[in-house]
Amino acid sequence: MRRPKLKSASKRMSCSKRFKIQKKVKEHNRKVRKEAKKGVGTRKPKRDLRIPNDAPFKEDILREAEQRKQLREELRKQQKLERQKEVAKRRDLNKTPEDKKEKPVKKKAEEKEKKKVVVEKPKKPAIKNLTKSLCREVNKVIEAADVILEVLDARDPLGSRCVQAEQAVLQSPNKKLLLVLNKIDLVPRDIVEKWLQFLSNQLPTIAFKCSTQVQEKSLKENPECIQGTTGTVCYRAASLLKVLHSLCPPQSEPIKVGLIGFANAGKSSLINTLKQYKACNVGTSKGTTRIMQEVKINNRIRIIDSPSLVASPENSPVTLCVRSAFQSDDGDLVGNFTKILKHCDKKQVMLRYNIADYRSPLEFLDLFAHKRGLLKKKGLADLEAAAKIFLGDWIGSKLPYYTRPPTSFKSHIDRKQTSDMMEAVNRKLLNGENKRNIRGVKNPGLSSCIGFHFSEMTNGIIDENEVKEPDQEPTDVESEEDEMEEDEAIGEDDEAIGEDEENETPEAVEEPAPSKKSIKAVSFDKPAAVEDDYDFNADFN
Repeated sequence: MRRPKLKSASKRMSCSKRFKIQKKVKEHNRKVRKEAKKGVGTRKPKRDLRIPNDAPFKEDILREAEQRKQLREELRKQQKLERQKEVAKRRDLNKTPEDKKEKPVKKKAEEKEKKKVVVEKPKKPAIKNLTKSLCREVNKVIEAADVILEVLDARDPLGSRCVQAEQAVLQSPNKKLLLVLNKIDLVPRDIVEKWLQFLSNQLPTIAFKCSTQVQEKSLKENPECIQGTTGTVCYRAASLLKVLHSLCPPQSEPIKVGLIGFANAGKSSLINTLKQYKACNVGTSKGTTRIMQEVKINNRIRIIDSPSLVASPENSPVTLCVRSAFQSDDGDLVGNFTKILKHCDKKQVMLRYNIADYRSPLEFLDLFAHKRGLLKKKGLADLEAAAKIFLGDWIGSKLPYYTRPPTSFKSHIDRKQTSDMMEAVNRKLLNGENKRNIRGVKNPGLSSCIGFHFSEMTNGIIDENEVKEPDQEPTDVESEEDEMEEDEAIGEDDEAIGEDEENETPEAVEEPAPSKKSIKAVSFDKPAAVEDDYDFNADFN
């Protein structure tokens, strides 16, 4: 009978076995590569002379070889010493007579400590030095420019104006000052028109909107859009160039246009919009631009970008939160949020963030954090993260809010200065371009914006000598409160001491305090009293 044919064994294996084999193969290949790298570029050590024993004068030959080897080593050492001497001579020639003075001999312990170098992270420069450098750069821009454009945030134009900067520009008669109302797409159209009318009574004002990311289909449909190389577009960017070209003199020399304004007003974005590609660094964080930068737009216009203006500490807390030149990530985020939320329309905030009614700013942050999923351990709301998101939306170009122009306003600009600035600009051209710009932008409605009921001009620091150290800048209110608290504490201490002295008696002095334990004084020189002796027989009876 024929034997039945057995089935062949399966080639399948478990995943753990397969992964184990792959891991061993990878380790083997890694070792092979490592050894191959070590072998590359290495030289084999020279072997000693191999002389057969039968060769005559073998000992003499080996002795001569050793002598030649020693001579070569001595020559190398001499050459090394000569090179070191030459380097030392060159250093002596470059040294000044003060450096040539002999330094005192240091101890070995100090030298060892110096050798142990600890790598530390670079410390951030002090705020005082930063503010001084920013003021210096802004002054350079004002001096170098022929035309100054003050970039304002259309959501709060009055709060983004700086009195000191405008006065510094108006002091020189040859310079021209214009206002650029940026971010008009975040404000309702009626309010933009009211602000244009209000600001045009003082200085010539241009409505503007910086570039945004738009699809290519909308570019072909809208002929008023200008396409850039990076896919960004801007509505009627040519209108600003037309106004600047009207200010150019007939001479061939190009004019220099300086940009000034507070943080996140859109100065660098305006340059990138006109240039149609990223010529300046742009970011949502404050203080992105630290030094002045000149960009050539065309043969007739050159624009100078400047860092943000420095807000004076004398401003209100709300103004300092929004207009500060420095990013305060480690600051009191919740406190800054509460200062802003107090001046906002409650119903519009609830509609914007789709949050239920709240009674306090902390309750709003709690609801907002739970809605966004900003939670800590045990389901607690992360209030700081929620406040950071809200402040980022408020300061950046994301959240639409508006302020209304004031009914009564005391201008710091004379009528003569206003008339001089208006005469320098073609008013018909300016008004026509403003109307086109407002028509070409899709503005939000009043219901979708947040009303901000706080608007006042911001005081800035232009002169770097006015910058004070942070320790020397306490507010008057805080200093008065601190003095009152100290006086009250001193008065309470004096009253307490007086009462103790009146109620003090000899018995009260001898008695120890109830909180402290009384400690008996024990002397080991004298023998113990008879009553205190321990009776050993009492335990055994």
